[in-house]
Amino acid sequence: MASELEKGTITTESDDTGVHSKSGFIAAVRRLKSIPLLWARKKPQKQVHGRMAPTEIRKLENYPIGFPRLSCFLSSDDAFCIYRRFEPVYSRLLLHTQDEMSRLEAKLHAMDKTDFAEDNGNYLMSCTEDAARGPLPRGWTESRGQLLERMKKVSIDYADLLLKTKQLKALDMPSKRDYRSVLHFMENRGGQLFQEESAFIYHKADLVSLRPGRDHGWLDGKIERALQILRCRLLKETRAKTVDPDIHYYDRGRIATCTTIIITCMILALLIVPIWLLYRFSKAGTITTSPNSILVILMFTLVFCSILSAFTRASRHEIMAASAG
Repeated sequence: MASELEKGTITTESDDTGVHSKSGFIAAVRRLKSIPLLWARKKPQKQVHGRMAPTEIRKLENYPIGFPRLSCFLSSDDAFCIYRRFEPVYSRLLLHTQDEMSRLEAKLHAMDKTDFAEDNGNYLMSCTEDAARGPLPRGWTESRGQLLERMKKVSIDYADLLLKTKQLKALDMPSKRDYRSVLHFMENRGGQLFQEESAFIYHKADLVSLRPGRDHGWLDGKIERALQILRCRLLKETRAKTVDPDIHYYDRGRIATCTTIIITCMILALLIVPIWLLYRFSKAGTITTSPNSILVILMFTLVFCSILSAFTRASRHEIMAASAG
């Protein structure tokens, strides 16, 4: 009996309920623990990734002096994307294509007059009849359909040239700061070219910038200039672009954030300061008699118009409407 109790196999029963002994209960619990639960989920193991490869940054010094290094410099920042638009050349091409189109137009009118004078009005009223006509009239070197096909090609070229010229006209000229940066780089140790190849940078009036237009782009230049004077610490990515101490790169995202904060503070000041001044006048009881209230309104209206003109590309009527509002 003792040996059986030690093994935990003997159970005792009460009068009307079956109660297991302590040793038997412990054994049952152990058996339950060994059964895997269906709803239990295994914790996902953390995936250990390897180190990410370092960001590849183009370094100016890795490119030979000449066109390779100059192309790397021009593409290293949006402010340096400066090229010629060749405005006189586009004008010459437009004039040439326009003249060719005019001659074809005059020839078409002459064909129409010839058919009208010779009572061949059916050729003017039906393209099918005109395409199936017999011998061409005297002096015609081609049919009207062939002439129209030529006019179609020339007109498409002319329209495409017009639109391209308009797009070039819409591009902004580079700022003085950006132009000086590229000019100094080309004239110094960075991008030496032969005189003939480097002559494009001296056509200042014909240069355009591919930098995305922003309403307060000049403020970005002022902030960059201030950072350069204060010798603020550059970012790791910008330092890796060159070892030249005279070339400075700044993070465009941070510059844009700083510019937005400055403009926001100016707008809040324009809204709060005049209201506070008028409140002080009303509290003193002189808002209706003192000319200071009129001066406050006039001064802040002028400041508001000046900020619109300086920070945005609003037209005159838009500035007038905003000031009146």
